[in-house]
Amino acid sequence: MKLLTKVHDLDEAQSIKYRLEFRGIPIFIGSENSGPAIGAMPAADCYTIWAEVDEQYQCALIALSNEDYEPAAPINIGEFRSAQDHAVSEVRNTFSKINQYILNVVMLGVIGWFIYYAVSRI
Repeated sequence: MKLLTKVHDLDEAQSIKYRLEFRGIPIFIGSENSGPAIGAMPAADCYTIWAEVDEQYQCALIALSNEDYEPAAPINIGEFRSAQDHAVSEVRNTFSKINQYILNVVMLGVIGWFIYYAVSRI
């Protein structure tokens, strides 16, 4: 990911995201859920706009300044998001399997210790 710009208004950030993604350039908005809020101390003072695919960074910069620009190799946003979701799901499943394995080893160790302790007291 490469930083494109920073804005102070969430509506402007989302407008940029929708405009560029319509052109086939995946965009990520940083601080989208923790940006400035009315009446509260902000966790972030602005929203950052990122080009998610490094190879499309230059296209994204041009598209920001020229609304008629069409990138040479647009990405299907639906397929891109689906692939991202699948990758995240795979990582979570792998992490869960590792955690389950570690928990099983720890539990077997605890059970073994209790059995050893009970047998040694007899």
